[in-house]
Amino acid sequence: MSASPRTRRRSALALTAVLALSLTVAPAAAASAAVSTSCTGTTQAAVQKRVLADVNAARKAKGKKPLTLDSSMSRVALAWSTKQATANRMSHNPKYASQIPSGWNRAAENVAFGYTPTKVTPAWMKSTGHRTNILGSYNRIGIGVACSKQGLPYYTQVFGSYAR
Repeated sequence: MSASPRTRRRSALALTAVLALSLTVAPAAAASAAVSTSCTGTTQAAVQKRVLADVNAARKAKGKKPLTLDSSMSRVALAWSTKQATANRMSHNPKYASQIPSGWNRAAENVAFGYTPTKVTPAWMKSTGHRTNILGSYNRIGIGVACSKQGLPYYTQVFGSYAR
């Protein structure tokens, strides 16, 4: 015996509600996995590792302590990179300071687009403001990259100084 139209409609609504709920409680790692990094030729984690290594090498060359990659800050950076990639427009996040974990006494942000993972940090280092952030009095960093539909990578770094 087949279900009545009313029963089928209720079942469809229930299934839709379950699907919507499952999407809203998806872990952050799954959400970041959905962000395309195909334009970089590598994964989000590999880009983060490369940029972190390049930033820490620049800091070491200037006698600065290395930064620690912070997953909460990286989620903020990734969300902003995604927003830029979706808009296909580079811009600063006016709310990054309220989005990174509280307790910081100093915070900053760098953005860039169009570079390969190996060239983005050298490009930042050629800019006075970006270099100041990279070499600044920070101890944590968040890094994110997302690709636009046009195939351009958008990068975000957020920096924070926290009591150890």
